[in-house]
Amino acid sequence: MASINDAFTARFDLREFQPGTDADGAPDTQTAPWMEAVGLGFHEASPSPELAARMAANFIADQETFLGAYVKDPVPGSVDETWPAGTFTWFRKALSWGDGSFVDTQAISAVTVRPTERRRGILRAMMTHALERGVEEGYAMASLTASEGTIYRRFGFGCAIRERAVRVRRNRALPFVAPTSGVVTMVPTTWLADGVGKDVFARFHERTPGSMVRNAGTWPIVFGEYGGDGEKAKGVRAAVHRPTASDEVDGYVTWRVSESGSETVVEVLDLVYATDAAYLSLWEFLLSIDLNDVVKYNRSRLDDPIVAALGDNRAYDVDHEEDHVWLRVLDVAAALTSRPYAVDGSVVLAVADAMGFATGTYRLDVVDGVGSVTRLADDVDGHDDDGHDVDERHDVDVRLDVADLGALLIGAVSPVTLAAAGLLRASDPAVPVRLRAMLLPARTPHGITYF
Repeated sequence: MASINDAFTARFDLREFQPGTDADGAPDTQTAPWMEAVGLGFHEASPSPELAARMAANFIADQETFLGAYVKDPVPGSVDETWPAGTFTWFRKALSWGDGSFVDTQAISAVTVRPTERRRGILRAMMTHALERGVEEGYAMASLTASEGTIYRRFGFGCAIRERAVRVRRNRALPFVAPTSGVVTMVPTTWLADGVGKDVFARFHERTPGSMVRNAGTWPIVFGEYGGDGEKAKGVRAAVHRPTASDEVDGYVTWRVSESGSETVVEVLDLVYATDAAYLSLWEFLLSIDLNDVVKYNRSRLDDPIVAALGDNRAYDVDHEEDHVWLRVLDVAAALTSRPYAVDGSVVLAVADAMGFATGTYRLDVVDGVGSVTRLADDVDGHDDDGHDVDERHDVDVRLDVADLGALLIGAVSPVTLAAAGLLRASDPAVPVRLRAMLLPARTPHGITYF
């Protein structure tokens, strides 16, 4: 496993603790400075007492484990006397395979390093400590969403899902090519927040590969109670979709209207759907709202069916596309056997892992859509931990880094694409094609949860 260098241990002390509150519900004396350090890292103002109490309560509800790197000999008067120079947290978060099955991931968040303490090994020390704890706690993989795209590959994380921020112009969008179905009704946001919205999300989560459960603090924001800054939100509206002749809600949307230059914009806060019919109908509703020019949505999946549904598909523009969910395999066998497979087959994978958690050669066998994994060797060259040749030798079909295994795992990233990029080395060009067919999910992986 990766080691923490002597220079780090001489200057810093790693402290792991559970967030807590005092008798008044305020963050306790260890939690409050950690929160301030996170706010500094993400350029956020100090929270009000009310917001700080809510945040701490949410951390506790999510059962987070906090980690801080503290300067052992702080300069008098500096924030280092109480604030950590680096912050890190993890907690349990289920990832859906889209067929009703799930796998728990070690969800990582709030990763910051003080600018004055860069390049001293803080991030590596925190990540090494956390992943070792993840192995101890039995996680098959770790997960995160990143504020920067260049940080985490060196720690074995691969980008498994990408998402798009899109805009659709009203004056060219309607009518849709095919008719929608069901009934859309506007509702108070408080009604949506009273259990209905979470029920719809649970159905979305169950059927959507790559979906992850939400943090406790996410719900008041998507239901329009608070803004992203923690203050009371204004002008948030909500609507739900029901199938024809049914009282069951199978989709909802929350939005607000804003001005952007000369445009009036419908900003979608949350769009959750348990059926494709609900998704199409809610989009049609949003595009029917008068006195606006464009609908903006920042959580669109890459194969958005709205493009095909629009009367003029040139009304649809992509403002931005970026990485979303990153996965880091800790236990290859547990990760590969937790998911369903589209077709049967076998493949031998040699997985390299610079941090040592997943290194080895494995055979994946899929029968009737269920995978089993045999560890053939403890390294990528067919040797055990003592350096002896393994008796049962098999030709390796695929060689790849653990980061690329994480990228492939949900099925949004194709082995054929990684082979073309030089990141997956196959014994035969047919192997990536076979592996792609095995990993193909029932629906496009999609995530609308950030953490």
